[in-house]
Amino acid sequence: MKKIVISLLILAINFQLIYCQGNDTDSLYLALAMDTEENPVKGKTDIYDRPYSLWDNNPDYKRIGHNTLLMVGGGIMAAGILYALPEGVSNWDKESMSFKSIFKDWWNNVSSGPVVDNDDFFLNYVTHPYCGALYYMGACSAGASAPYSFLYSFLLSTFFWEYGIEAFTEVPSVQDLIVTPVFGSLLGEGFYLAKRKIVANDYRLLNSKIVGHTATFLMDPLNEVMDLCTGKFKNKNKENNLTVFSHPYILPSGKLTYTLSLNLTF
Repeated sequence: MKKIVISLLILAINFQLIYCQGNDTDSLYLALAMDTEENPVKGKTDIYDRPYSLWDNNPDYKRIGHNTLLMVGGGIMAAGILYALPEGVSNWDKESMSFKSIFKDWWNNVSSGPVVDNDDFFLNYVTHPYCGALYYMGACSAGASAPYSFLYSFLLSTFFWEYGIEAFTEVPSVQDLIVTPVFGSLLGEGFYLAKRKIVANDYRLLNSKIVGHTATFLMDPLNEVMDLCTGKFKNKNKENNLTVFSHPYILPSGKLTYTLSLNLTF
């Protein structure tokens, strides 16, 4: 069983690396677009440049799909980390885990639950809300409304994790089914508001871009990783409202060049 978990962990890491490499810009281009409220250019306005709203739902489904794929890889890595932790922390009975009975164990756990678990306070009411908030941000930072983002958090936390990966090792938990999406979405909306302020301040927090980027990564790792994978780096000039996106592109010769997509708004 340990070899299987290690293999899945390595596969997830390779998937993340290959996925990032595969999302570089396909071709050289120079795009210059006028973006106004009367004539918006689809895909050119960053979600954090839009007016704040709980209800406006304009999701980038491609981005959400990418985030979901990254979440799958991250979930496999998280399962590997939990398996490596002491049983007193994860509450996973490693001795009873075997590849031959893994699907039978999953069905027994799913059909036996949900139950009230005995996990400690930190695991139930700190880590689970935080994970729910990350799920929420995976949709919210891609343009989804608060209700849509809550639904996304609920589906991932319930069917991907609680009745998916974790059900291979333990019976689904009543607390986790409620706390993760509900408290997680409330925390996620707080993360979204905080990230909006940091992004509007040119990614500065406490007058430091390092602190700002660290904070936004902790609050929204999915979209921050996606931006790194696609080579999207933003610099904002507040005086003339100029947004510059720089996309790295490696030519067949191996030389690194850059293309620019400029978005001017008035």
